[in-house]
Order: sequence, then C-alpha cells, then structure tokens
Amino acid sequence: MTKRIALIPVDARPVTYDLPKDLAKFAGWEVLLPPKADLGFLKEPADLEKLNRWIDEVLPEVEGFVVSVDMLLYGGLVPSRVNTDEEKILHARLEKLREVKKLYPDVKIMAFSSTMRLSNSYVNQEEKDYWDQYGKEIWQYSYHAHRFEKHGEQADQAIIEKMKKAIPSAILEDYLATRKKNFSINLSLINEVEQGLVDLLIFPQDDTSEYGLNIKEQEELVAQTTERGLLDSIYVYPGADEVSSMLVARMIFALEAEEVPTFYPVFSGLKGALSTAMYEDRTIQESVKGQIYAFGSHTVETPGEADIILGVNVPGQKQGDMALQLYLDGVNTNDRNIGEWTRKLRYYHKKEKRIAIADVAYANGADPVMIAHLLGEFDLQELDGFAAWNTAGNTLGTVVAQAALLFLAEKKGLDVQKEKIRQFGIRYLDDYIYQSIVRKKIREEIGNEEEYDGLLAEVTKVFLKEAEEAMKKQGIPGEITNVYLPWNRTFEIGVELEG
Repeated sequence: MTKRIALIPVDARPVTYDLPKDLAKFAGWEVLLPPKADLGFLKEPADLEKLNRWIDEVLPEVEGFVVSVDMLLYGGLVPSRVNTDEEKILHARLEKLREVKKLYPDVKIMAFSSTMRLSNSYVNQEEKDYWDQYGKEIWQYSYHAHRFEKHGEQADQAIIEKMKKAIPSAILEDYLATRKKNFSINLSLINEVEQGLVDLLIFPQDDTSEYGLNIKEQEELVAQTTERGLLDSIYVYPGADEVSSMLVARMIFALEAEEVPTFYPVFSGLKGALSTAMYEDRTIQESVKGQIYAFGSHTVETPGEADIILGVNVPGQKQGDMALQLYLDGVNTNDRNIGEWTRKLRYYHKKEKRIAIADVAYANGADPVMIAHLLGEFDLQELDGFAAWNTAGNTLGTVVAQAALLFLAEKKGLDVQKEKIRQFGIRYLDDYIYQSIVRKKIREEIGNEEEYDGLLAEVTKVFLKEAEEAMKKQGIPGEITNVYLPWNRTFEIGVELEG
C-alpha cells in the first residue's frame, strides 16, 4: 500500500509542485497536491476556499502534512509580497491548521513561511507595482538602515536620508507596513510550534544579502527561537523554492523512523567555498551545512564516515548569474581545479561511495566547464544527486533531498533506477541545456519578451533542438512530451520527460 503525504506548495511551478512529488517516489511515497489550476498565477492568489476544501478531502488519507504558510494565508509566495489583507484576516486563516491538528492529532505537520525578500532591481513582476520605479532605492534604504543600526556609521545614515527623499513617503510607508505585517505573522508561528500545533517550522530567506530589514527580522526570529528553547524545531536559513522537497524528504524519514544519512562535502575550490553566493547572506560552505542541518542530518569529518559524498562545484572567486549574465568572469578562475575535483569524486565512487553533485558556481544555471569535466568521469545514472538551478540554497536543498531519498530507497530494496534517470534527465535538460544555453539564445533573439508574440513556440523550437541532441549524446532515454513556460516568461521552463 502506497503511503501518502499532503503538500501545499508555495505555487505551481515545476520546482515547487512537481519536484517534491517526484522525489517522494524514490522512497515509495505518494505526495497529494491541490490542482494546479487552484494555486494562482504570479501575483494572482490561489483560490483559498478551494484550497481549504481540498485539505478537508485529503487529510483523512495521509500520515503527514507539509504546508506553505505563504500559500495557506496569502495564496502563494508572490502574493505574500503584495497582499493587502488586514492582519486579523491572516490570523483567522491560520485557524485551518489548528482545525487540522484537532481533527487529526496523529498527522505530523511541517510548515514553512518565507522571510519576505528584498529584490535589488527595478523588476516588479513579482513585487509591488511601484518596484519598477523605486525597487533599488527601497533595497538601499533597507540595507543601510540595518547596517547603520549595527555599526552606527554616518555614511549609512547619509544614504538612508538620501533614499527617504528619493522614495515617496506613501510608498515607503506602504512597503514597511507590508513587511511589518508579514513579520508579525512569522513571529506568531513560533507560538504555534511552542504549543505543539506545528512539529517543525522553517523560515527560509528568499533573495537576501548581508544586511537588510529581512536580515534584521531573521535575527529576531533566531533570538525568539533560542529564548524559547525551540532550536530543534525551528530553522532559519537562505532558500525558498527547495523547501518543499527538503521537508518532504525529512517527513518521509520521520514517518519511516529511519536514521538519516550523513554527508561529506567536497568543494571544487577553497576560495569559492568561502565566498558568499549571490542572493544569500553567508558563505557557500555554511549554506551547505545549513541545508544538511535543516534536513535533520550533519556533515562528518572524513569521507569514510559519510553515507553520501556531496560534490559541491563552487566559483573560483565569485558566483556568477546565468540568467542575468552577471559576474561571469569570477567563476572559471585558477582558484579552483574542476579536473582534480571530478577525478577525486570518481575515486570515491570506485570505493563504493554515493556521489551527489550540487553545482553552485553560478546562480540560475549549470557551469558548462564543470559539466564537461563531470560527464567525462560519470554517467548521470551513476550519480545519487544532481542539480544546478536558481540560488545556491535551491540547488543544495534539492540535492540533499535527492541523495537522502535514494539512500533510503536502496535501504528498502526498491528499484528506482528508471525513475532516477528520468528525474536527473529533467534536471540536466532544465538546469544545463535550458538555463545555461537556450535561455541566453532566446533572449538575444527576441529582445523584449513581454512584447514578443509566440514566445512559447520559439522557446519550444530552440529548446527541443538542443535537448534532443543532448539526450542522444548523453544516452538519456525517453521522450520529451511537453514543454511549457509556467509563468509565461523565459526565466523558468517546464519539461516533461517520459519513457
């Protein structure tokens, strides 16, 4: 009999909706999800009435419940940033979790609620409408307000005053009120953990940096967690879109009462491991430990002790961004040695160690130099983890979940090789072929994508040409049955691979 978990994701994109469901298959579990059509679209919130009815329908069938509080209260991750509902309405929606716990006290609940991000851009697609005029100014205000509070330097105070003049007071007040409301909800969630409503809570930090109002909020969340003795039940770290996958994996291990695997990280370069990834507030080395810790495990001191060798490809000096084509010259430098790194991983594989690859040299796409070396030493099917998408946290959390669930599958004697090849094939086609090759070509060809007719047709044509050649070259079986743009833009793609 298939065991079931219910999941309310942050939205309906492939990485937040399909990926956790697919990963659970490794361990013989089924993840029940609300219909995609009910989960909103970008700033358009989900249908919360339908969502609550869905919860009522599926909860009698499941052993665990993983829930995005952003979806449950606001209707999604992006809607949480633009929501105008009063705080009392949001608190009333949280009653649904109390109702679930009352009716099904044995159902384990793991929840996550994002610390509202700060985007250093003029792109308002996922932000308040005024972000295209004042986004960078609001980011500067946030960064220097927190930095001034920490260090008291007059240079920061001068920038704060300059930003106050640049941003209309009504807009700044609206933004700060939205942050205050979201933060108040997050603080209240700590009470729910303390009272036993939620078994495990994660506050992922979406798009962050060293200073900012979001970091100030994180510090308070950590302080409250520490003060109340809840350090084993509440986690705060960079990430967002990978949390569903990581929590599904952790839930499965908890429900199966299985011991989690341990990890030994092997970095492609020391300087890169100690660098801070874009959109995060700590070194890559600490992000690795943070993701493993949130899963419920830890690193070990030697490869021989580890259940899984985690190969982490880092930039030579500074992480680049494939989507924005930024800082690309900081990646492939002499501060790392990819050839030695892949040879070392092959050595460990020959010693019958599981090898999982987390490629964080770039944000938003795989490192072409690393791919060439990696595929010279390994077939994808030999790996126990592979990802290279979005932020470092997104990739790392995905790979930890992949490798852990494949470890559990072997322990249970499950034959998941076909499913593993399919899933790793999707990651290769998405994270490398699309994000590192096709997206750049498309953007150069079409110019302003918002004004381009036939965007999906053009993406499909270029992607299929590259993907089919790559599948043949790498021996990836199956057929691409669907290509789609989840949010009608080139940033992300949906790929369905069957057979």
